[in-house]
Amino acid sequence: MTDRVDKQWKDKGLAGYSTEAILGTLGHYGVALDEAGFRTAAQSRFPMELALSWKAKWKGTGQFAAFPFAAASELYGRLVPDAVPPAKVATKLLEVIATGLGSLAGKPSDLPAALTGLEELLSKLPARGERRDSFLSEFVGYVQAWAKPFNELPSQLAAAGRKDEALRVAKVNEGLFPDREGCVTALVRAATGERDAVVADLKARVGDPAKDVFARYAALDALFTLEEHDAVKQQGLHLFDAAAAAQKWGLADTVAHLLGHLVQEVGADGAYVREVQSRLELAHHHGGGHH
Repeated sequence: MTDRVDKQWKDKGLAGYSTEAILGTLGHYGVALDEAGFRTAAQSRFPMELALSWKAKWKGTGQFAAFPFAAASELYGRLVPDAVPPAKVATKLLEVIATGLGSLAGKPSDLPAALTGLEELLSKLPARGERRDSFLSEFVGYVQAWAKPFNELPSQLAAAGRKDEALRVAKVNEGLFPDREGCVTALVRAATGERDAVVADLKARVGDPAKDVFARYAALDALFTLEEHDAVKQQGLHLFDAAAAAQKWGLADTVAHLLGHLVQEVGADGAYVREVQSRLELAHHHGGGHH
């Protein structure tokens, strides 16, 4: 009889079960794989992609309904140990965030060491393209609850006089999300005496039609963070129109909501409010986002 995982696997985790038992359980419930087959599949898919690709065949219910996701993650670590799955990077990133916040609170910590471990993983990520997009899609699912502290940590470190560490965290952020290149570090530079130059650079980025619209939005968002309200008002409508022209309705919706939030915060004349409202309605009409 083929070795299989028992019903207590959810309480125990899969680390204590053999590879044969995990593969045997997959086979028992409809996904026939051996080690070689898993390694081949893992060359083009990350763990959650693999698990989702098994969904149509999966017959497990109850305790085994979610087994493919846990199995894909466990086997990925065992059978392709040199690969860098999103969950591994997410774990390291959460360590950096916790270490950084702890150090700001006065707790003993070694943020440079935590950053070094994460930077080593980032050097092995796929190049920009579909594979990188797949990585990020899975990665974001693990870390989205920590997006705010991650995005704010560089500026907090800079405000505490720790510019070198702030720049390293900012570059990690930009390394994970290439559209933000130059924008997170800009916030650190602005907090450490270069505000005028930074604002001028960000304005130029937002207004550059040769740049990708997502990169232009990162610059607009940085201007918003710096409370450069007039610049955001002046350039935000044009960026929305560029995103709409490119049929990037999710991004267009994000821009429109940013402008709506700005109007609520600092006010605007009636003509500008109507411009923002019309763009919100246009984005919603195209399924760009929420109301």
